[in-house]
Amino acid sequence: MNIILIISSLLASLAGNPKLAEVVEPTQEITVKEEQNLDELQKCLFEPSPLIRLACYDKALNNLKFKTVAIPLENMGTSWRQAMEQEMKRTDYSTGFMMTQGENGTGPILLTTPALGVAPPRPILMLSCIDSITRLQVALPKPVETGDVTVETDKAQYRTEWFVREHGYLWESSRGLPGIEEIKRLMGSERMTITGSNGGQITFNISQLEQAAKPLRAACRW
Repeated sequence: MNIILIISSLLASLAGNPKLAEVVEPTQEITVKEEQNLDELQKCLFEPSPLIRLACYDKALNNLKFKTVAIPLENMGTSWRQAMEQEMKRTDYSTGFMMTQGENGTGPILLTTPALGVAPPRPILMLSCIDSITRLQVALPKPVETGDVTVETDKAQYRTEWFVREHGYLWESSRGLPGIEEIKRLMGSERMTITGSNGGQITFNISQLEQAAKPLRAACRW
């Protein structure tokens, strides 16, 4: 039985899109700890809420052992490393925003959350206030060639052109005021789905964004 195909099919079923996990390269091997892990994945199919269903798959996939995926660190820039290093500190299956900030609430401030429903290494959404400049970035485990993306939330859908940074491993929206306006458009939504030019999708839990972004807004004064 091909475990990878089973998992790929299950992941695609949650949004009805077979390209859901294309942004992350597939692992070559995967080992199930126990037979009950497959049952755990299958139970996720019956979750009525898309967001809960994605989180269910996320937790189930964390119970599987994956072969280490090598990523050439020499291609990675500062922002990519910051996002990955912060998420390495996450000790549970939560997808709420993690935050780090300087002393006395000063910058730099970093907010990160991992993509839902894909196997590690996962894309990471990072919002930051560095040198009084607001940034919205996505650290990617696989390089992209274009920043032509469609962003969809519970409330809106729009197409935009993001910058491609750090040898293709980082998407970045506009900085400063345009970036702030884009972040504001995300607030009040449960999830954010980014569709790249190849049709691959990444989904993030942004249900806590409005509350989590308060220290960032204070530091960048908006």
